[in-house]
Amino acid sequence: MAGVVAAGAAQTAEAGAEILRCGGNAVDAAIAGAVAAFVAEPLLASAGGGGIMTLAMPGQEPASIDFFSHMPGLGGRAAELDFFAIDIDFGPVTQEFHIGRGSAAVPGILPGLAEAHRRYGSLPLADLMAPAIRLANQGVEVSAEVAHVFDLIWPILAVDRDTVRVLAGGRRPEPGDRLGNPEFGEVLREFAALGRTPDRVVEGLLDEFGPARGGMITESDIAAFKPKVGPPRVDTYGDWSVYLPATPGGGVTMTILHDLAQSAQSSEERVEVLRYARASRAGHAERKHFTAPGSTTHISVVDTERGAASVTLTNGEGCGYLIPGTGIAVNNFLGEADLNPAGFHSHEPGVRLPTMVAPCVGVRHGVPALALGSGGSNRIRSAVGGVLYRVVVVGQSIEEAVRAPRVHAEDDAVWVELEGMSDPEAVVARLAGDFVDVHRFARRDFFFGGVHAAALDESGSPHGIGDSRRGGVSLCSF
Repeated sequence: MAGVVAAGAAQTAEAGAEILRCGGNAVDAAIAGAVAAFVAEPLLASAGGGGIMTLAMPGQEPASIDFFSHMPGLGGRAAELDFFAIDIDFGPVTQEFHIGRGSAAVPGILPGLAEAHRRYGSLPLADLMAPAIRLANQGVEVSAEVAHVFDLIWPILAVDRDTVRVLAGGRRPEPGDRLGNPEFGEVLREFAALGRTPDRVVEGLLDEFGPARGGMITESDIAAFKPKVGPPRVDTYGDWSVYLPATPGGGVTMTILHDLAQSAQSSEERVEVLRYARASRAGHAERKHFTAPGSTTHISVVDTERGAASVTLTNGEGCGYLIPGTGIAVNNFLGEADLNPAGFHSHEPGVRLPTMVAPCVGVRHGVPALALGSGGSNRIRSAVGGVLYRVVVVGQSIEEAVRAPRVHAEDDAVWVELEGMSDPEAVVARLAGDFVDVHRFARRDFFFGGVHAAALDESGSPHGIGDSRRGGVSLCSF
């Protein structure tokens, strides 16, 4: 089948493109790309995390599949949690995170991908797992971008010897090194055969992350977890209908898109940048300082048979530990302040954790013609909202929209990319009139997310772009 896949690594995009060439649809390709990302982008996503897929398939209503994690503790909790702070040096700032077994929420990715396949897949699950299994066994060459993330997150990985051995080959990886994960390849074989999470994954999760080891995950929590499938949020802009998940991230992103569409455009660059900054501030984030890049990635697929799938995957920064014998790193969602605004471990057990991820699909003249999304922690809202506005309201191509300079604001602070601006000093001066702190980035930066986008143009031809800020790649399949 013809189509296009945009993702955060060449191997991720190729896995999805391979499935399209074999006759799979957009959801098939997104699933294949997702599991390949767990090998090719090992610190940006994991089967031990969570995610959301938004999709529009031929003859069916657009839908969202929410498989983000929920709060554990339905079966009780340990008297003392394995939960501790660790500092990560991001250069401009050092930030504290909380990790340990007590920071792990119930993983939802394997149940979510299984549900997506059951409802919308067209090829056997074994076919979709095959590219990732091959990568896991043969290994993937470490890119400069992946090596950089290993450097950032190394203090978390170094907490556990097995984590370093399995994910990093026993030492801090460098560009050009080759990393595989045969244990995870075996898990994918079992997943394909069963159509559900393998028993050894569940048993290992309970043994390693249950109350006996200072965690919170119990049998009751795993039994209670179910992917949520339902209608997404929708808004219309001219020829476009835009669909985003009915979650906090989807809602905030839709607000930014709406605010930009309702406010008057200006021919002055400095006025336009300020307008984008004010719209992004509508996300009402509470933190004023740099937050982590966020271990998050995204895959977008559009096929020429009227299908679009957009999936964002995240593992937080990882809790530092693996599910034994599986090669699966587990999330630290309970240790991320942005997901726990009332304080750590304060959510009621069984409640879905909030997330800023916002995978989007766009339908033009009744035909699914756009898929995009981003990693980037709380910058997702400004990255996705800004790119969407440029495409569906202004009419820019996805290439122009993704490459445009970005701005992100929270309360009295703003962060701005200056590369590509005609008069950056005038832009900074205008922002300084509205914000106390103006943080300048001379070039496009990882901080501002990675919007990987796939689209059909007006003639029906597929094209895509992987965001260079995060080493993105797009591949067409004909």
